[in-house]
Amino acid sequence: MIRFSSIYTPTQMRHGRVFSARQYPRQAFDNLIDPVLNVDWFEMSGPTFPPHPHAGFSAVTYLFADSPNGFINHDSMGEVQDIRPGGLHWSRASRGMMHEEVPVRDAGPVRGLQIFINLPAASQADPAAAFPVPAAMVRSHSGNGWESRVAVDGTTLGEAMQALPSPVRIEEISLDTAVTHDIEVPTGWGGILIMLAGSASIGEETLVTAQAIGFAVDADEDITIATGSSPARIAIVAGAQLKQPVFAYGPLMLASATSLDEARRRVAALSVPA
Repeated sequence: MIRFSSIYTPTQMRHGRVFSARQYPRQAFDNLIDPVLNVDWFEMSGPTFPPHPHAGFSAVTYLFADSPNGFINHDSMGEVQDIRPGGLHWSRASRGMMHEEVPVRDAGPVRGLQIFINLPAASQADPAAAFPVPAAMVRSHSGNGWESRVAVDGTTLGEAMQALPSPVRIEEISLDTAVTHDIEVPTGWGGILIMLAGSASIGEETLVTAQAIGFAVDADEDITIATGSSPARIAIVAGAQLKQPVFAYGPLMLASATSLDEARRRVAALSVPA
């Protein structure tokens, strides 16, 4: 059985003149999307957020293949990564890290998804780590009237095996008109489907561009997506549900108040090397 949330239509938020985003918080989906905490569908055309901390979860940047520009990511571990269109950068913040992402200078806007995915409580005190998944390592699949890009499917990130303590899938699917496509979702998983373009029926609901729906799977069952007279483009972010509390303080999200206090003290001592 698959349980679906109500359809959610986000508002457009802006931060200055160079950043805008549609936001999809977990609270808008009755928390069915666990382990997903939040998704921002963003466009950034200049430096926006100064170096900032994360702890307790993974901060994931997925850039659309047709994004005009990419990011440079700097973090407190001394890593510098060039995130190009079609690629993904995974910051497993765990016990705490600080980072900053800025568009490549004078190369246009960056478009993609900023995704926060929770970590199991037992892994939230692990050392922080960062993993690039370049566009060349994103797997492509296709069938009758559909094609997809799978950036993550399991616990491997790029060349790093067992990089994640719990499995996750991040996939972008393009569908032609009048196509039906089934997505296999394992028992015990939850997630979110975002309509990036066009419209399609998902279950008994019809979603149009920018709308999203959350889901949780109690027994192995496919999610069926059907297009009508227009094509569609959909993002799916899903993973094994953790079913644990979330104690948040800004960009810090831990499974207990004690762990949150400890993370606040740790990240206060972090900085991004010049």
